[in-house]
Amino acid sequence: MNIIEITNAYETAEEAYTDWSIVTEEVDGIAQRAARKAAEQFSSTLEYDDAYQEALILLATRPSKARAALETGPGALNRWLGQRLRDKHLTEAKHRSKAKSWEVNQAQLEAQGY
Repeated sequence: MNIIEITNAYETAEEAYTDWSIVTEEVDGIAQRAARKAAEQFSSTLEYDDAYQEALILLATRPSKARAALETGPGALNRWLGQRLRDKHLTEAKHRSKAKSWEVNQAQLEAQGY
């Protein structure tokens, strides 16, 4: 990682450390629901376990924003987590949906005489 990437990795100094105290039983359930939805939405690029782990990391690395969303209500936290997970995987999912499988590509090359 470059120095520029390190300095721009967090929006605030508070986000430079992790705070796992945000992960309570209620918040864990919200993270599981957001991860399940993200895994269903991006099934070609994201598995539930990975989405769940990323949701927990988002909560711990952005505790002030997570707490603010939770104060609004559990639905707001679920939406906030869902948006972060979506933003992270949307580009990859778009690229992957345009990609051809090896078999399809091989068949096209053979049809062209290669």
